[in-house]
Amino acid sequence: MKKIDEINSALEKEDIEAVRKFLHKIYRNWYWFALSFLIFVSLAVLKTKTSSPSYQTSTLLIIKSDKSASEFVMDGFMNPFEGKNTNIEDYIGILTSYSLNRRVLENLDWATSWYRKELFRDVELYGNEPFVITMQPEMNNLAYVPIYISMVDSSHYRVTIDETVKINQQNVKLNYTAKRKFGEAFENEYFNFTVWKKQETPPAECFFIFNDIRNQILNYSRSLDIPVDPKVRTNLITILLEDSHPQKAIDYLNELSNVFVQFGLIEKNRQSASTVNFIDEQLSGVIDTLKVAGSNFTSFRSRNQIVNIGQEGDIIVQKLVELETERSNEQVRLEYYLNLQNYMSDKEKMKQMISPSVVGITDATVAALVTKLGELYSRREIISYTVKDKNPSYILINNEIELATRKLKENLATLINNSKIAISNLTRRIENMNAQLKLYPKTEQELMNIKRSFDLNNELYTFLLKKRAEAAITHASNVPDTQILDQAAPDITVQTGPSMTMNVAVGGFMGLAIPFVIIIVMNYFNDKINSAEEIEQMTSIQVIGNLINNNNKKEPLPTIRHPRSAIAESFRELRTNLRFLYPDESSKVISINSVIPREGKSFTAVNLASMIAINSMKVLLIDCDMRKPSAHKYLSCENTVGLSTYLIGQHERNEIIQKTKIENLQLISGGPVPPNPSEMLETGRLKQLISECRIEYDYIIIDNSPLSLVSDGIIISQFTDINLFVLRQDYSTKGEVRFINHMNTDKSMKNAGIILNDINLRKHAHTGYYGAKYSFKSSYGFDYYFETN
Repeated sequence: MKKIDEINSALEKEDIEAVRKFLHKIYRNWYWFALSFLIFVSLAVLKTKTSSPSYQTSTLLIIKSDKSASEFVMDGFMNPFEGKNTNIEDYIGILTSYSLNRRVLENLDWATSWYRKELFRDVELYGNEPFVITMQPEMNNLAYVPIYISMVDSSHYRVTIDETVKINQQNVKLNYTAKRKFGEAFENEYFNFTVWKKQETPPAECFFIFNDIRNQILNYSRSLDIPVDPKVRTNLITILLEDSHPQKAIDYLNELSNVFVQFGLIEKNRQSASTVNFIDEQLSGVIDTLKVAGSNFTSFRSRNQIVNIGQEGDIIVQKLVELETERSNEQVRLEYYLNLQNYMSDKEKMKQMISPSVVGITDATVAALVTKLGELYSRREIISYTVKDKNPSYILINNEIELATRKLKENLATLINNSKIAISNLTRRIENMNAQLKLYPKTEQELMNIKRSFDLNNELYTFLLKKRAEAAITHASNVPDTQILDQAAPDITVQTGPSMTMNVAVGGFMGLAIPFVIIIVMNYFNDKINSAEEIEQMTSIQVIGNLINNNNKKEPLPTIRHPRSAIAESFRELRTNLRFLYPDESSKVISINSVIPREGKSFTAVNLASMIAINSMKVLLIDCDMRKPSAHKYLSCENTVGLSTYLIGQHERNEIIQKTKIENLQLISGGPVPPNPSEMLETGRLKQLISECRIEYDYIIIDNSPLSLVSDGIIISQFTDINLFVLRQDYSTKGEVRFINHMNTDKSMKNAGIILNDINLRKHAHTGYYGAKYSFKSSYGFDYYFETN
């Protein structure tokens, strides 16, 4: 349990340390946050100043329901989840439909829009247009092209057009300037309009554009916001609209409300008007027949001097009239059923279908189904302007139409069969009555037939007049289902944008977030070595020294020229760590390696050798990087002879060793660049050189070639006691640490150690002064104790 607590405590400390490092990285880049914050806040202020304002207004409608009980029953049957409330979604579909919004824009006649030119944006002059534009209905004008109009004098104006537009996929340059009289048409191949003076002193910089009504319809229909809460059943509809001009939004919403109310009333009057027209057509034929029958009846009685029919005959005639009237009514109902059966799949004919009650059909189910089917066809036509066939709403309406059609077909099949049976029975009873009529004298038979025809047409005429009166009353008493409770007005119009506070807040957030995200991404993808702790987490090889960066890059020997500098102190720390980590007196030969060039290998080798030498130790520095020797440059020595000339036998050991200006430090430079350095290192003379020098010197420091480029360092490691690898902060990669691990384990480069070079304390303060086990841990008071450049 104690071990688990220790592990948890260690993990917690690692997390805290990681957070501390990240926060330091944020703090170190504070100037980027400040710059980004200022830029984005400035952009937010500029955007607020240059953006056109937006205003939101609203109107409130209430949908009244006057459905009959049978219609409510059918609504529940068609959609049991809907209950008895008005289907608000249908009305929303109507309000946002293309056809209704087109009617609104046609009524408003917004063919043109006027603007005043300002510094950052154009201000719309809605309701305050300086001129009146008229055009021929059949003429087309290019839309959205700025046309500047300016006063020349009280009777003339100037037209200026300078714009490049795309016509038939080609860019066309429009450049026109013309002077015209007010009331005189301006005509060319792209424009045809007339300007009339409205204001005596119009704005100096004003222009107008021709609007594309199709784009206007789509923009406004999509801009309408009608919030609906599916959990709340209500007949209230709130319509919201945003526009750059408050009065424009108010006018559009009010016109939309009026057109919507009239649309509902027109739909209600359509059926009653169809009924009246149907009855009028029937009456015209019945009146003519009734006149003929009445004339025949009067003439026959006068010609045959018959005043009246006998009581028994009168009863037979009356009975025949009733039977034939009933059969005629049943025949009308049968024809209605058959027509309805044929019209069910035709939406236009279904919309024009008269109510079943007009022909005496009292079946509530059929009446409700016919009404419902007509409404569904209308709803589908309305939403078809704004949705596609695969839209869920469109599919739902089609399913409802299919269900209603199937139910209506089932009812019609039964009703048609019943009507045929009833007509057959009535025909048989009429034939029986006619048989009784034949028993009377021929004169009385003829009179009875004439009277029967007259009475039949008279009753039909009376019936039709009654139905027509009922339909006319219904038509006259129709009221809209929709009522406007609150019209759009300036009192309820609010400005919604642009908000300076919101834009600045968003800009400030973006200004801080973008550098933050960039730092996170760069930190995630950063493969560079940042601290000794990172190296120690990746390898068991100890970090024995951390070298502070050399502020004066032109100074090759800061350990000698600036002994109290921070970098000199870090080399002293490295020298001390070498004694503690490798106390064996026989460990004299130290190779300084790097994986890639420019990691500070030669700089480290020369300054480490110098630091050991000034501690009264006799040191020999051997530059084994014969391909690109550089140690002699640090020590201001010659390179005419050196290791390369020794290995080929041209010179002996005492001939290649040079004294330096530093006491106790001697140098064997790389010498002239040979053609085959690796082969020369394996001749045995290098081993002999090192063996001889072990006796004479306290330390031998070897500057090797980069390991990733050549194998020289691996060859030389056979003769060395300590192998140090130099890594450079923010330059060397983590892959190099893995490479050093490979060299240490597979290539047997014994007694390996790592030196982290070029540490920037201000940039990486979180790493500590050195950041290794055998180093100082804090840079506090650094400038007080040490020299700084």
